[in-house]
Amino acid sequence: MRTRILVVGLAVLLVAAGGRFFGVRHGDGPLGDSGLGSKLCAPVGESVDATVGIMRPLQNGGSEPVRITAVELIGARNLENGGALLVPDLMSAGSKAGWAFGNGPFDGEVRLAVDAEIAGKSETALVVHVQRPDVLGEGHLDGIRVEYTTGTLRYAFETGPE
Repeated sequence: MRTRILVVGLAVLLVAAGGRFFGVRHGDGPLGDSGLGSKLCAPVGESVDATVGIMRPLQNGGSEPVRITAVELIGARNLENGGALLVPDLMSAGSKAGWAFGNGPFDGEVRLAVDAEIAGKSETALVVHVQRPDVLGEGHLDGIRVEYTTGTLRYAFETGPE
């Protein structure tokens, strides 16, 4: 009986530890205070491309760097994700018709967001290249989801209307 209790207790402990370090997301994490307010409606007949910037910078409140692993569109209708960039300031990261950053190569202050690191206690702005395959159809986007890691922990947060 003692062995059985010990085995069950050890199994529970291993599952909990494995869940913590291998795949369970842990809330908003160090970027949790970043970027609210990214709803977008693209009127019929406007540009095929749009630049969508989040309203506040990505702020790494932790002391360790974070690595962005995915940037996804939430509630997108007639819109596709053409890629995301990290840019140095919000002035260049506003939302507007057309794609403001060309096709690269991106290096230095403007860089591809996925696989990029944000140093601890620093901030940068995020922009997403949104494309509308059917310019005659209205496009709609509810927000942006950013997934990232720090150390062995995985996190995600979503922007959208406050």
